[in-house]
Amino acid sequence: MAGVPQVDKYPTKYDPYRPVDYSLHRQIALDDLREEPVIAEQALQLLREWITKNTAIHACRTDARFLLRFLRVRKFAHVASCETLERNLAMRQRFPEWFRHLDTSEPWVQEMIDSEFMLPLGRDDMGRSVILCQWANVDIKRFTVAHQIRFMQMILECLFEDERTQIAGTVAISDHSNISMKSIAQWSLTDIKNYIDCVNKSFPVRVREVHVANMPMFASTVGEWIMSCCSEKLRSRLKCYGSVEAFVSTTNLKALLPKEYGGKQDVSELKRELRQMLDQHREVLLALDDMKIDEKRCGSIWNQNQRTDLESGAIGSFRKLNVD
Repeated sequence: MAGVPQVDKYPTKYDPYRPVDYSLHRQIALDDLREEPVIAEQALQLLREWITKNTAIHACRTDARFLLRFLRVRKFAHVASCETLERNLAMRQRFPEWFRHLDTSEPWVQEMIDSEFMLPLGRDDMGRSVILCQWANVDIKRFTVAHQIRFMQMILECLFEDERTQIAGTVAISDHSNISMKSIAQWSLTDIKNYIDCVNKSFPVRVREVHVANMPMFASTVGEWIMSCCSEKLRSRLKCYGSVEAFVSTTNLKALLPKEYGGKQDVSELKRELRQMLDQHREVLLALDDMKIDEKRCGSIWNQNQRTDLESGAIGSFRKLNVD
């Protein structure tokens, strides 16, 4: 893949906006995101200007591929895009055990791949990235919550680098078959709340569907609490099934599923592709640590009740530039 993007917030030259190469995703970008070249070019310029003027940001990628993550997830609304980018930078420093030093060459990563805990399945006929999570496959004696989140983040960061995922979004399949009570108890309520907060407000990801299959009864209370932490939009896109069979029989994703689920894909090939994807992106993922922000100066973005403070700060000063 291309070289590692730089994090100089004052580059001598910016790369230009280019429409995505794939016709399906160009149409989705136009229909769903109002992504027209003139709007996208203007939005990129404004976001880059905001980065240079935001004294809290010390180092940040300014390449179009990275910044378009945030513009697309907020449908090119300038203020919302700035807020999500700032939160994303702060998130990486606020939870370093989750989001920093994402070294895909570490031995435990190879073990996690072999466990089949999380497998990207490819793209559906709507161009969306489909991801399968099999929670019972995690050896909780070997892997902590931090391991699980770091592994998930490695995969997501790789997918975020692909403009097709930025545009069409993701579909998550969460299989809880045979999961133990200890596996669920491993996640503290604080871990769950913080991670969902990151997904809701800091991840540049368009979650299109979430399919939850075979959630055990003993986890129902935790499941309800997780739902209460999710945004209304995310809750509206979640579907629950009493069994994996019920999910498989009603889904239009069957062809993408592994053969063990009645689909057509070979798990060994999916693991090979995942290992290749992580290897190819290793340097890009590690370079994300080079981005720096003064977290104390943007602390109010973690508290929705402090919207006034946020709007009176660096982001608020750019409200007049909103292209939405």
